[in-house]
Amino acid sequence: MPFTFHQSTDFDEAEVPTEIIRLLIDIGYVSTGSGRKRDAENIFESVIAARPKQELPFVAYSFMRMVFGEYVEASHLLIERALKINPKSEMAQVFYGLLLYQVGRRGESDMILLGIMDNGEDKDAYRLAESIIKEGK
Repeated sequence: MPFTFHQSTDFDEAEVPTEIIRLLIDIGYVSTGSGRKRDAENIFESVIAARPKQELPFVAYSFMRMVFGEYVEASHLLIERALKINPKSEMAQVFYGLLLYQVGRRGESDMILLGIMDNGEDKDAYRLAESIIKEGK
């Protein structure tokens, strides 16, 4: 069954300050880590509604889906949403590499992650890619 995202509210990006968006994403991660799937879904869907043209809310939501073993949905969020918005997003690429790692496609994962480490400019993406590579050794 394909994953669909239903956006119920449109916000003007200026209505929700960036600091609040970052805080909501952090709360979404905490909810995810605490096993509170429904709360995390609501939070990430709200962030996406507030920032539908930015890739990072989709990346964050994809991580939640990975944590709960929903790899098809996570892949859709990364490929069809985040990377369509910003194909050069190193963070979205790293999370896709993480997804591939988690589903056992290690060669593809390493290729993406090592590419970010060799050619990337995003220091946070580099550190995350490096930690995933080190975990796999």
